[in-house]
Amino acid sequence: MKLTRAHFAVMAAAASMTLLAACSKEDDKAATSAPPAPVAAPQSTAPATTPPAPEADKTLEQRTEELKKDADKVAEDVKKDAEKQEENAKENLHNLKEDAKAAGDAVAEKAVEAKDAMADAASRTGDAIKEGAAKADSAIQSKLGNGVDSSPSTVPSEQSKP
Repeated sequence: MKLTRAHFAVMAAAASMTLLAACSKEDDKAATSAPPAPVAAPQSTAPATTPPAPEADKTLEQRTEELKKDADKVAEDVKKDAEKQEENAKENLHNLKEDAKAAGDAVAEKAVEAKDAMADAASRTGDAIKEGAAKADSAIQSKLGNGVDSSPSTVPSEQSKP
């Protein structure tokens, strides 16, 4: 069982080193100068663990530092973007408040105008009704003779009683 574990450990180390070398942003010269990782063949005895090459450690450390710097830069960029978005949101909120206030003022102004127009229309309607009633009364009065009936009444009056 130890033999199988050791075999897989060496293969995993070789695969990870190959992957790191392939993904590295450094010059190909640095990658070619590093000795290739040994691939262990199945043996009947447990393979001895070899310490990683010093150059490989340096590239891993350099890569780790680069990744840290990149992560710091991305975090800083995200922070700046968040601050810009917050400022834009505050500015938009302020603009929306001003627009809402202006719209409210316009609505209030139109409401006053509508109230005045309704009062004027009601006043004109009342005047028209009064004028129409006066004309109707005048027509009735002229037709009846100003309230004096010239025809004799067929109803007996109380004074005519004996």
